[in-house]
Amino acid sequence: MGVWLGPEHRNWALSKEQALIAIDRLRDAGITVLGGDVLGGPEDNYRPTYDNWYFEPQSSGAESDAVSSGALKASAYLSAYPVADVYFALVTAVMD
Repeated sequence: MGVWLGPEHRNWALSKEQALIAIDRLRDAGITVLGGDVLGGPEDNYRPTYDNWYFEPQSSGAESDAVSSGALKASAYLSAYPVADVYFALVTAVMD
């Protein structure tokens, strides 16, 4: 789902609804969301707005705590984002 941003960015632009679904699916798959970037919509060619968020897992915490906490922070950020016509690019932890 979303809009492929091409090989130079290696990421997808997701609407708020798509990003919230993706965050839930990533959490269910055990993948930690480490943050993301906010992008303008199609009329802005999906250019960065320079708004972003990040999550830094605690080195002493359990991996499942990081997955849940990262998803919670990402969902809260997206849900509270005040502009409607923007897209989000999620950054996840690399899977082994």
